[in-house]
Amino acid sequence: MQMMEHNDAIREEIYKTVAGLSAETLNRKPAEGKWSPIQVMEHLYLMERGITAGIAAALKSGEAAADPKPYRLTLDRSRYIDAPAAFVPTEELLLPADVRARLDQSRAELRALLEASDSSLWARRVYPHPVFGPMDVAQWVDFIGVHEERHLAQIREALAAC
Repeated sequence: MQMMEHNDAIREEIYKTVAGLSAETLNRKPAEGKWSPIQVMEHLYLMERGITAGIAAALKSGEAAADPKPYRLTLDRSRYIDAPAAFVPTEELLLPADVRARLDQSRAELRALLEASDSSLWARRVYPHPVFGPMDVAQWVDFIGVHEERHLAQIREALAAC
């Protein structure tokens, strides 16, 4: 699915970045109050799962339109916004294989939802982003890859600091 190409490429880059690293390394926080690489990955799973649920609800809603939003600002890591509570990862130690399985599951669920939906609705069904306001389904799907691209840089920085 062409719409998912960027998302899949970024996800693969995340997997390559953490490949072969131990659970100990991936669970190590670069500093107090910062997320470990595995926590960042858990956050990505929680986000994708939440966005997929939002997309599912939006696809069932009535007609609406959204202006293009500047969500690419997400890539500016000098800007920081706290993650909504539902998307904050656990403080417990996580196993890389478990988090990878969750990420694979959330991606499969998103892909299945998109494949089962009418793509002509993607620009006409919206739900709100907490910062950017109403975004249509197509913008949300693109946002997932942009958001993961931001966090790929965070994972790399955390690994470099450990």
